[in-house]
Amino acid sequence: MNYQFSTTLTFENDLIEGLCDQIPVRIHKFPHFEHAGTLEAQSDWQRMVGSLKDHEGGLGPTHGFMTLSVPECIPERLHIVSYANEFAFLYDDVIDLASEQDIHRENAYLLEAFVQGSEGRILDSKSGKRQMQAKILSNMLDIDRPRAMFAMKAWAKFIESSSGREHHTSFCTMEEYMPYRCKDVGHMFWHALIIFGCAFSIPEHEDVILAELVMPAVKAASLTNDLFSYDKEFLAAMVSNKPDVVNSVWVLMKEHRIPLDEAKDRCRNLIRKEVEVYRNTLRGLDNRTNISTEGKRYLELMQYSVSGNVVWSRSCARYHQHNGSGSMDIPQYPASIFQPANPHCYKRSLRESFTPPAPGPSPASAQGGLDSGRPAKQLKDSESDSPPTDDFIMQPSNEYTTQTSTPLSSESIDGCLMVIPLPKLSDHLVVEPFKYLNSMPSKGIRDKAIDAINKWLNIPETVIQVIKSVVSMLHSSSLMLDDLEDRSELRRGRPATHIIYGSAQTINSATFLYIQAVIAVQKLQASTAFDIFVEEVRCLFTGQSFDLHWTREMICPTVLEYLQMADGKTGSLFRLITRLMTISSARSPCLNLSHLTRILGRYFQIRDDYQNLASPEYAAQKGYCEDLDEGKFSLPLIHVLNNSSKGMLLKGLLHRRRSKGSLTREQKQTIIDEMNLCGSLAFTRNTLHSLYHDLEMEIEKLDKQFGGGPNFEIRFILSILKV
Repeated sequence: MNYQFSTTLTFENDLIEGLCDQIPVRIHKFPHFEHAGTLEAQSDWQRMVGSLKDHEGGLGPTHGFMTLSVPECIPERLHIVSYANEFAFLYDDVIDLASEQDIHRENAYLLEAFVQGSEGRILDSKSGKRQMQAKILSNMLDIDRPRAMFAMKAWAKFIESSSGREHHTSFCTMEEYMPYRCKDVGHMFWHALIIFGCAFSIPEHEDVILAELVMPAVKAASLTNDLFSYDKEFLAAMVSNKPDVVNSVWVLMKEHRIPLDEAKDRCRNLIRKEVEVYRNTLRGLDNRTNISTEGKRYLELMQYSVSGNVVWSRSCARYHQHNGSGSMDIPQYPASIFQPANPHCYKRSLRESFTPPAPGPSPASAQGGLDSGRPAKQLKDSESDSPPTDDFIMQPSNEYTTQTSTPLSSESIDGCLMVIPLPKLSDHLVVEPFKYLNSMPSKGIRDKAIDAINKWLNIPETVIQVIKSVVSMLHSSSLMLDDLEDRSELRRGRPATHIIYGSAQTINSATFLYIQAVIAVQKLQASTAFDIFVEEVRCLFTGQSFDLHWTREMICPTVLEYLQMADGKTGSLFRLITRLMTISSARSPCLNLSHLTRILGRYFQIRDDYQNLASPEYAAQKGYCEDLDEGKFSLPLIHVLNNSSKGMLLKGLLHRRRSKGSLTREQKQTIIDEMNLCGSLAFTRNTLHSLYHDLEMEIEKLDKQFGGGPNFEIRFILSILKV
């Protein structure tokens, strides 16, 4: 195997206790990347989350954990993977000292961010941990988007299935303990980190066999971690008044009723056994035909995670900070183990005994505990897959609901029923199209933008929720009307609202949403909020009117006219967001976000034009080159009509579209071919790159203006939108 970024280290066997016999130790040639990433994570944690008291992370007295365990990490990626690993160490320290309830809350909170990240969104920008997660994901996406998305999903799965879930379980045997430990050691986390750091491209169908073959290495790493971290974990359990230590050394002492030193010796023997099994696996790799070259390379490099972990664990301050003066003696015979044997040794499952807490911080976090930066109320994403439950529109009053129904006879109609007051009708029918639209998958960019901008403005959560509600209703209303006006049959890969509910009900629902948005905006305290709302809604309708007029009359606008349309149709909602937010912020008098929203609105519109014609994913969601079926004058079409020598051909196809209602796939492909020939798609792509650069510059300028460090949430959104 060719090694680009590492060299070998030589150790006497007794220095590594024979725990990784015949497995070489390699070290990265550029350890300064790990140092920088690790120290940056510690600095961010101290600044945004809390104290680093007693924390010892990945840096060792001579060699760091990452440079030893991932010696072939691509140098440009070592900084961010070291930052991510240090974040994991810091988080693990929190879990070690947490109560059972707090562990569940912390894991749920961390999981939520990685799930959001895999969907292109991270909310709750006031939390220090969330800001650090956003920084990790944003940087990884900038480097390698596909592998970064893979890592987010793997980390979410790891946290959901393992991390700390059984920290309060009493394991009686190693047979019970090891399956849990192999998950909790973070194999999925580590696997994703190595895939990203080394840029592996492993075929998906090999996942199962590779997981099986690498398991001895995972077990060896798990046991090594337990062997050297036992003292630290024992002391943490004492401090937290936990009756058990979730560690193989403890389980061996309990299972065999042996003292500490003997249990550690048994643990060493188990490590050696797993290392030998893995070495045999590596010896047989050349003869395997069911594993790709990349898969074999992955298995080869995983051996250095085993040997590197041993070398680092033997000397790192993380596991040996109590050595030397002031050290604490760890008992050979802990009283909680060496009491009379209990024939009913238990194994408690959190899944059976734990009732998930209501959303919100734990009492500890509310009082500055686990994460004092966490807000008092956690938000439900208004564009999640489940139907929204916004108070402004989704919950009809009880006075509108009748519990029973009385059959009407001719006698009752002739009586007083026709003149008595009756309960008002429920609004469930008028909001049904809105609920259907909001049940569709969505990136929720506008909600994300609100949360990201609020990192600068620091607006109260109650106000943020009102603004989100206003924008959500306006956006949903415009989508329903837009699909109807454009005769689009698909929205996000599903039938458009008017296809399901009909044109009349869709128009009725969309109009109702505008009324509800008016009611909602009046809840804002700022006196100018309503005027801003009216002004931007007028701009939205005006911009849409030009778009519809050009399509109906087959008038090709100039680029300047197109940008004016985009400023109205698309930019109005972004302006509404920032204008409502700035008038609601104590910091607003000296701020100006108009340039940011102008660029963002134009970027959004042009990106949508480009993706409609060039993105297979977009085609799956909306149909192949749907804008051409609609006759919409997008920026690529404007460019090709002004630069092609086949103008008559193109106009003929557009006339045919108007008479037939759509174009065939072959006719659309003819237009796309001409766009490629004239450089229209390349022109659009270059325009997007230029606007993206302008957005980066504007965000950097605003960061300096606001202070408080980089806004990683808004950078994360940009990386999601990058073409």
